[in-house]
Amino acid sequence: MYKRMTIALAALTFAAACSQDPTAAASNELVLAQNSQNIADNVAASRTGGTTCEGWFRRVVDTLRSTNDPVAIAYLDSARINRDSAWVARERGDTAAARAFRAAAFRDVLSAVIELFPNAAERTGAAVDTAVARIENFVGTRDAPRIRAILAHIKELRTQAEAALTAGDKVTALSLNLRSLQILHRLVEHVRDHHEDHDEVADGEMEDVGS
Repeated sequence: MYKRMTIALAALTFAAACSQDPTAAASNELVLAQNSQNIADNVAASRTGGTTCEGWFRRVVDTLRSTNDPVAIAYLDSARINRDSAWVARERGDTAAARAFRAAAFRDVLSAVIELFPNAAERTGAAVDTAVARIENFVGTRDAPRIRAILAHIKELRTQAEAALTAGDKVTALSLNLRSLQILHRLVEHVRDHHEDHDEVADGEMEDVGS
């Protein structure tokens, strides 16, 4: 009898220790992050290319194969020039100029998207809102402080995007909404790697699109 009680107490003690283990808690949040990332990817995906940065760029390329839009073509030409300038600046060791040219090239690409798809910012924003709502519903009351912090940041980005739309700046609005989707697309990495600047990481990944 005494032996059985000792074993039971030991098992309870071990279970309590596991429940308080921060490593176990972090591992559980990574599982939630993976599922949440899948939710966001499913929302962003569609047969026509989705609302991600890559999806919009594919739409632009496909559309220009059958449509002659000189404004969109000019934006893409400008993007290529800026990317070439970024490469030259990087070769000479001017990292600040290289980043500026890459950012300018990315805005050129987004301008081409808006030229061909004027509602791209609104559609992407709606996808972000849907993804966030579904993730919040999935996570519920479970312990996920990093995920909640990232979702709060994405809501701030959406507020900024809506303000840009109100001001008539669709390119900035699209950029902010795409940044939100990109963060959700890499949610596991953002949670696991404790990124200090989620925006910088996401922007760096998106600026490679079309290069």
